[in-house]
Amino acid sequence: MTSPRSAAPLPASPAVTCLDLADPARLRSLAEAGLTAEADPDMDLFAGRVRRWLGVPVALVSLVHPEEQVFPGASGLPGPYTWERRTPLTHSFCQHVVLTAKPLIVEDAREHELVADNAAIRDIGVVAYAGIPLTDGAGNVLGSLCAIDTVPRRWDPAQLDALEDLAHMCSAALRLRLATVDADRERRRRDELDARLRQELQHRTTATHILQRAMLATLPKVGGLTMAAHYAPADSREDVGGDWYDVVRLPGRGTGDGDAGRGVLVLSVGDIAGHTLSAATEMGQVRSMLRQATWDRAGEPPSQVVGAFEDADDIVGPRARGTLVLAHLQEDRDGTWAMTWSNAGHPPPILLAPGQPPQLLEGVDPMFGFPHLLPRPRTDARVAVPAGSLLFLHTDGLVERRGEDLDVGTARLVERLDQLRDEDAATLPERVVAELSPGEDDVVALAVRVGA
Repeated sequence: MTSPRSAAPLPASPAVTCLDLADPARLRSLAEAGLTAEADPDMDLFAGRVRRWLGVPVALVSLVHPEEQVFPGASGLPGPYTWERRTPLTHSFCQHVVLTAKPLIVEDAREHELVADNAAIRDIGVVAYAGIPLTDGAGNVLGSLCAIDTVPRRWDPAQLDALEDLAHMCSAALRLRLATVDADRERRRRDELDARLRQELQHRTTATHILQRAMLATLPKVGGLTMAAHYAPADSREDVGGDWYDVVRLPGRGTGDGDAGRGVLVLSVGDIAGHTLSAATEMGQVRSMLRQATWDRAGEPPSQVVGAFEDADDIVGPRARGTLVLAHLQEDRDGTWAMTWSNAGHPPPILLAPGQPPQLLEGVDPMFGFPHLLPRPRTDARVAVPAGSLLFLHTDGLVERRGEDLDVGTARLVERLDQLRDEDAATLPERVVAELSPGEDDVVALAVRVGA
């Protein structure tokens, strides 16, 4: 018998039905995960937990290839399979989990039309089977986390819930491996680009500024909004930095902020600590990792995205340190806009609402790069953004001057923005930077007009 059950996918990436075990995207993830028939300690740990928690004789982390399945995680395999850790697909129940992108729950395989003739029944003694999909960040099903019994078994719902939770954690571990590969690839790409720029340009600071500009985002076009950003390098040829801005539009999945799954615009502005070539290079890596965390944590508030990025930055690298603001700007069902943000040690965003004085959006947590020193989890704040409002985000190079208190520079910026609040947002960042930046540090400015 089969118990009908639909797996709750990992929030950021619903499982994708696979029409072909040789799907290129799926095979690429399998290859980049680097897991084979060799025992992997982390995967063995998941299999061991399944075996103990569900009280089954056999548990596997099975990754399905076009010609075979391999078990980088295994506990309780009988006979030669203990060291071979692989079987042909004639012995695979897990291939059906991959092809359907759904759990497969079998109480007695000998009576089940899908697997009754599977050779694993005869050769391995598989009778009862429960398998949950394991997915990559794009939702491709790479295999399954499965529990196996050698006698018929009616699976308890609580046991299946536990198996599903473990499968989610195992998928997260697989994604971390893939994120490491992506980070290494990005690092190599940046290194190669940096090397070429060094050869072509005599002055390394000029090369850095070109690299920074190349890594800055093209702003998306969004109905009801006018957006513009401006990046200005420091005047000093020895003073370079890691300032960035980014705007990403996500489809409606819910943001954890009380919405009903409408699309959300993700804004980020940040600054890597230091004024060296490595700071500029780390900026590219951090921006890419923050985008990945944004996608993987779609549906969660900005503080959770920043926390996930910070953990990856600390574990995978580059262990960058700096400040950032990550904001979710979203139009509600009634046509009003609101913004939820999390601030990691960065200058606060500025809101200029029609008929209201400028508002510094306070609420600042510590800078990122020291997750073990955080006194509490990162926090979020939320504010309504009336039609006609102007949002302005920037890095500290716009307000910081040697020998002057930072509050003085911030007050100067707020006053000037108040004077220019009705100006065209498309030209505002460049104008403000030209007027107020002392040129001692790199500067990023991002303006968003709501209800334009």
